[in-house]
Amino acid sequence: MTAVEHDWRRTHAVIVAVEQYSGSDGWTLDGPVNDALAMRTWLTGLGVPAENIRLLASPTEGNKAAVEAADRDYRPADGHVIRKVFMEELSSLDADRLWIYWAGHGVQAPGGGWSLLYPETRDRDMRGLDALNLMTLLRTEHLPKRGVDRVTVIIDACWQALPLRTHMMVAKPDELTTKPVINNAREIYWMRACQPGTVSKNQQGAGLFTAVLLRQLEAASAGGVAPDLDRVWQGVQDEFERLGREEGLRQFPTVHISKGHGSGGDIPLGPPPSPLDEQQRRERGKLIHAIGALLGERPGRAAEVVVGLCEQFTTDPPATTPPSAEELVDWALENPHGTVTLLAELSAPAPVRTEIRKACHVLQSQWLTRAEYAELTGLLERLGQRGRCDLAEEARALFGLVDLAFHDPARLADALEELLPKPDRLPQLLRIVERFAAVDDGPVAADLRAWSLRCAERLGLKGQLMERRGEATEYAEAVKAAGLDQDQHFQIRLHPSTGPGQRRAYEVWTRRGEDVHALAKVDTPASLDEIQGGLEALLSAQPYAPDTLVEFFVSATDLELAVHQWQFAQPVKRHLGTDYPVVMRCTEFREPQRHDLWKRRWNRVGTAGTQELRWLPGHMDCGEVYRVVQQSMDTPGALTTTPSRARADLFNACLFGGVPVLIWHGEAEPSIAEDEIRELLGDERPLRSLPQRLRELRSDSDPYKSHHGSHMALLWDDPHRPLPDQLDLSAP
Repeated sequence: MTAVEHDWRRTHAVIVAVEQYSGSDGWTLDGPVNDALAMRTWLTGLGVPAENIRLLASPTEGNKAAVEAADRDYRPADGHVIRKVFMEELSSLDADRLWIYWAGHGVQAPGGGWSLLYPETRDRDMRGLDALNLMTLLRTEHLPKRGVDRVTVIIDACWQALPLRTHMMVAKPDELTTKPVINNAREIYWMRACQPGTVSKNQQGAGLFTAVLLRQLEAASAGGVAPDLDRVWQGVQDEFERLGREEGLRQFPTVHISKGHGSGGDIPLGPPPSPLDEQQRRERGKLIHAIGALLGERPGRAAEVVVGLCEQFTTDPPATTPPSAEELVDWALENPHGTVTLLAELSAPAPVRTEIRKACHVLQSQWLTRAEYAELTGLLERLGQRGRCDLAEEARALFGLVDLAFHDPARLADALEELLPKPDRLPQLLRIVERFAAVDDGPVAADLRAWSLRCAERLGLKGQLMERRGEATEYAEAVKAAGLDQDQHFQIRLHPSTGPGQRRAYEVWTRRGEDVHALAKVDTPASLDEIQGGLEALLSAQPYAPDTLVEFFVSATDLELAVHQWQFAQPVKRHLGTDYPVVMRCTEFREPQRHDLWKRRWNRVGTAGTQELRWLPGHMDCGEVYRVVQQSMDTPGALTTTPSRARADLFNACLFGGVPVLIWHGEAEPSIAEDEIRELLGDERPLRSLPQRLRELRSDSDPYKSHHGSHMALLWDDPHRPLPDQLDLSAP
């Protein structure tokens, strides 16, 4: 996004500033109006007509005069006005560029979303706009398809993780669209003042993020040019890094960029690429000679290649006609996967020599062509979260890879491509795909195998691929013959209670590997006693093994339900937790965030010992706990003796912070609870043994009601075993 001449009369903007809320005085802000008016002044100073700017504001009494002086026609930033602007007025916009600015309160919403709060927000009823859904709307044809080819969104608001009792007052944020994304060609540049779970700072009546950003925008738009947003963002990033070093500032703005090639991604913008080192210069020279030789085989080939690559590359082609080999190589280096793509265009159908492929690896650390990479990312998207999780599991099994962000198809593709192939060896990525496809054997797996074969043919390694495919097939047959060698689990979802009597709906599944069966769905809310009786009948009808894990999926407010103490009457009086390892789970703050730390920490659970769990002191508040768990990225889990009155906030911080394993004591005072938790941990033992170890302690506690084993509980949140899909209604 480089600085170019731009007709600012074709730019429109929506500017929202919320300072005054309906809740108590603690909600009032002093600053968003100043920031919004500064953004408006910058735009009008460049030539954007005032009538092209929709200003929506809810100012304090002290700032109302400034808003009226700037725009007598401003409208209140109420929810219905905001919806009218975005849902109706933007659909007929006649513009080339659209800027959206929002300043005000923002909070983490139930499910991990981001709610930009309306002025109607009250202490016990926090209502706002879904920021993530707004971005979805901007990618659809809700905006005119043949206009608005670039949208810049700036949000200076917190994405704050609230204490649990406050968090439950946040209403589900308003969604503006349910349509799928159908216009991926539109460029989107989304700047955010902070990361999820954190706050946006104000200084001297202005948002720090907006102040820094405006300085960069003003410098980059001198003379009326459209600013190069990549450089603007780099300037913002540099200034916040300086503030971190010099003043200890812990605010980290983020950016999400889509440059017309799909949904885009969070892109860390660093300094300009460093000059080539000595080895890279040698490899560049080797590549230029190889390209020159290929061009010499067919006169006019260079022009044909440029035409083909213009459809794939995003930077402008060489100006020379026809371009030289050196110009083609440098053009390719400007584009991800560029050198491999250039060679593929020139050398097809003959495979590229090994030493030339090595030159591409040294220069760009990639070996897929742009088309192959795009197809792989699309296939990973089609797999869905569970399929990507399984493919990542095969990577772990084959090559010990433990830090794969399988929620994001592009990031997973990047991580797998980084396994650069050795000379004349089948790339590890293709081996992973073949192993996964052999076991999965679904429609997407078949397409992955076809993709894998085409890659191998381009590399001249079809024979090696077929050998690996045979090995993968034998492996899959052995796994299936062994019954997947995975233990059975029960998964029970308890919905939040409705009305008096703690009545709630629930569902039950049984799972063995990827084989999931629904056992029950009770839509009519049942009492806890009725649920206990229903579970007893369901579990008694299934084959019994004392190590069968029972997972309860509950809302964050129900984590302390003592379900492991539920009594069974037949064949003898016993408790659920003495027959089975019983653990708690809560995915409310997990999947919607695509929480990589959760997966990273869980990967440590398989190899860590119990002594690697971190103690969380009971005196810390929600924000302090969140900061601690964010700093301990490689710690697999935590222990706490926090008393019950403060545990809700601790649960909230741990869940939002990505903690997969958490042990707490239900009743004892902190000093006693710590001793009893240490007894549970015992000497150094594998962390993965905790659920069964806790079951054994609970068994010991059965004859003695005061035994501490009956009062300890365990969050054991395995991201690789998600809650199954919703069941159909069962009640009439």
